[in-house]
Amino acid sequence: MRMTKSIQNLERGFDARAERFLWHHPILGFFSIFIGMPLLTLAGVCASTVLVVFPIGWLLGWL
Repeated sequence: MRMTKSIQNLERGFDARAERFLWHHPILGFFSIFIGMPLLTLAGVCASTVLVVFPIGWLLGWL
């Protein structure tokens, strides 16, 4: 229970800071949410795929 409350408090704090940022910088917030976050997600997927597939390709002699 203590760990769950800790995570919930962390999430509430992050939400409050994100909301404050969006109120102060609406244009920058828009770009960071609708352009930056999808790009970071795609970069993370690409990096994890490379980390998994590259060693397999190397072991199987495809590289």
